[in-house]
Amino acid sequence: MRASLVIAQTTFRELIREKMFIVIFFLAIALLMLSVALSNLSIWEFQRILSDFSLASMEIAGLGIALFSGAFMIFKEIEKQTCLLLLSKPISRREFIVGKFLGLSALILLTLVVLTCLLNLILLETEFIANSFIILLNIYLKILVVLSLVFLLSVYIRPVISLLFGLSFYLYGHGINSVEFLIKKTKDENLIAVQRLLEAVSPQFFRFNWKNYYFLKSSPDVNDILIMSGYFLVWILFLMALAIRGFNRRDIVINS
Repeated sequence: MRASLVIAQTTFRELIREKMFIVIFFLAIALLMLSVALSNLSIWEFQRILSDFSLASMEIAGLGIALFSGAFMIFKEIEKQTCLLLLSKPISRREFIVGKFLGLSALILLTLVVLTCLLNLILLETEFIANSFIILLNIYLKILVVLSLVFLLSVYIRPVISLLFGLSFYLYGHGINSVEFLIKKTKDENLIAVQRLLEAVSPQFFRFNWKNYYFLKSSPDVNDILIMSGYFLVWILFLMALAIRGFNRRDIVINS
């Protein structure tokens, strides 16, 4: 575990200097500022518009970092064989991939915490602070589920495909109800069977979609928070276990 933490620290330092992270981070801040401008157009709906737009911007920023960095990170290590330098030391492949995951997870968490603090400074409502961090936890865990999948896929396939698949995975998890409704309208038994299969093997993000003003004002109860956390943690651990297994089986040889 110590080796994983060292790798995580190194990964965090490398990623925080990357141009892509800086661009996404400041884009998220720009979107948050835009939400302030939009909310000023409606005096009575200031808080609702500001919070809904800002929370959505936070999730987009975190998801962008997870997809772009996660899809390319492990693939580049394998293709360029830079991971061999670390794996030649007394570091296991499991420790290596867990360290990379923890480093990127820490960067995403830092981004979400900073944006949440900025949102609270703009709203200036002390009653929203606790709820805003519950929503942060919800957003963070959903993003980590997608990151775990991207890590798994990047062991086997090209990063662009991993990125697109991860994005589709995220969108489908939020839109399962809509897809199910449309497919049932077709009355095609084959499509309905495929949809049920996809629903069974996809995280149901729509059941825990808390990034809106309603949940900022009214926090989910403790049982809902525990169920949400447990549900997403099971997905994260399952996908990361598959990613570690795949990385352990992957041939990484020195090119002659």
